[in-house]
Amino acid sequence: MAGESNHENVDVFRRGSVSTLSECEPLLPDGHAPALYKTISHVNEITKQANGLTDDDEGAHVKEVKPRAAGVYTTLSVLLLGVFVSQTDQSFVLATYGAVSSEFDDLESGSWLISAYILAQCVAQPLYGRMADIYGRKACLQASYILFAIGTTVSGLGQNMGQVIAGRAIQGAGGAGMVSMVSIVVTDLVPLQEVATLWGYVNILQTTGRSCGGLIGGLLTQTLGWRWAFLVQVPPVVIAIILVQWRLQLPTNPSETESSKWEKLKRVDFIGAFFLCYTIFAACFTLDVGGRRLPWDSPVLIGMLISGIASAILFVASAKHVKEPIFPLRLLTHYDTAMNYLVVLLQCMVQFALMMSVPVYFQATRHATTAAAGAYLIPAFVGNTLGGLLAGVWIRKTGRYKYATVLAPILAGGCMLLCLLRWNGTTGVWESLYIFPGGFATGMVTSSAFVGMAAGIDESDIAVAGSGMYLFISIGAVAGASAGGAVYQLDLRSGLEQALQCVNGGDKGLLDDIGYLWTLSDGLRQRVMPSYVMSFHRVMWLNLACCALSLIIAAVSRQNKIRKK
Repeated sequence: MAGESNHENVDVFRRGSVSTLSECEPLLPDGHAPALYKTISHVNEITKQANGLTDDDEGAHVKEVKPRAAGVYTTLSVLLLGVFVSQTDQSFVLATYGAVSSEFDDLESGSWLISAYILAQCVAQPLYGRMADIYGRKACLQASYILFAIGTTVSGLGQNMGQVIAGRAIQGAGGAGMVSMVSIVVTDLVPLQEVATLWGYVNILQTTGRSCGGLIGGLLTQTLGWRWAFLVQVPPVVIAIILVQWRLQLPTNPSETESSKWEKLKRVDFIGAFFLCYTIFAACFTLDVGGRRLPWDSPVLIGMLISGIASAILFVASAKHVKEPIFPLRLLTHYDTAMNYLVVLLQCMVQFALMMSVPVYFQATRHATTAAAGAYLIPAFVGNTLGGLLAGVWIRKTGRYKYATVLAPILAGGCMLLCLLRWNGTTGVWESLYIFPGGFATGMVTSSAFVGMAAGIDESDIAVAGSGMYLFISIGAVAGASAGGAVYQLDLRSGLEQALQCVNGGDKGLLDDIGYLWTLSDGLRQRVMPSYVMSFHRVMWLNLACCALSLIIAAVSRQNKIRKK
């Protein structure tokens, strides 16, 4: 019998053509094991029957096949290098844009070094998901690295402000994929219940990169100059490209590799991509520029808004008539996707509005230096890291993600209330810890919302939907910074005008330079200080409203059963 079963085992492999999986598809489609796994399981069952073994006898010998932990963590370690570099660059330029714009005698355009990156990141974000389905995960990941390296080189070698800004835009297009592609690959490699845990590790690198980026940028600019501060980022990215090619091994499908470039190219929805990109650009440009660089009634902004609406209508019309739209409309109307997108959008708005306001608050009330004011954000960064990790552990152990999604806006709202009640102009160092729950909430919801989104849709949609999630995170960041800044400036202007009614033009210097506040006499400074505190409180009220709306959406979201691979 044993001999016959062995022959039968061999015949199983000879008879069945064991299918392999495409790099462009989830490793375990439709929640089932691939044919190779089924065949091996079938062979094991035959062997057990031949030897007279039962399931209980097999016990410790036959276990559910899971991805090798060593292989998963090796893959993740390769991807984390790119995550760290891209996130470091986001805050890195905060310390360098002054030196760059000053060298070209164009300080007014310096903020575009930040905006160009963010706008390009938002525009490129939704493209990676569909391209990953067509060209494969590895190809898109390497393309994002190459774009980032090219953009960094262009910025470092730029001979005028326009060239440096163009390089930053290319960097943003690459940076969009350096993080979003990681989430797609991780979702392919491990069961959905494990995704939040692994994403916690990714979140640590993201937070660490953003936290130390400004310090690294400042040190490099001071010691080597701003050009080398850009150029030294290129070698790590090149190393990441090599490691991805060498160490990232994903299954491939012969039919996919045999497809011609033309066949793949025909699958790309170029028209839809153009309209989608322009719609996102128009929206983010309006949010970023409106009320700060240009008045809201500016013809430029009005024209941008109208053209953006027209582009959105054309995108919808195009998506309805294309077999593979660049971003399927059904994902935006799908209940689980829409709910989790909105929760993440609102939470990121809250977080970035808070992070934009806290340093200014301490500069005004405690005469903190730029570096010291930035240090007050550390509790939020630490909270972000711990929130992501603990949410991941909870989801892995219980399989329930909705609790974290609902708890996040409650914690964030508590953070805003503490700031409203306790930050009144005489805030101590220990009271700066009040922003810890806000960061903790953001870390929780970015992990839980991603799992919630993925659990409610088909696995074939995870790549595109995951890119959409990052798009909403980016839009939330832009909207939060813009809305928070607009509310702060409008309220500050109104408060200063009332406080300085007898001082002709006295508010001009205070609105242009926060340091000007501390050149005033003690009496005049005490007179205007409440205006800064009240402006900060107005931003907290805005954040509270967003938290309340986020809580309502989270409460009506669904808890779906997490698929197991």
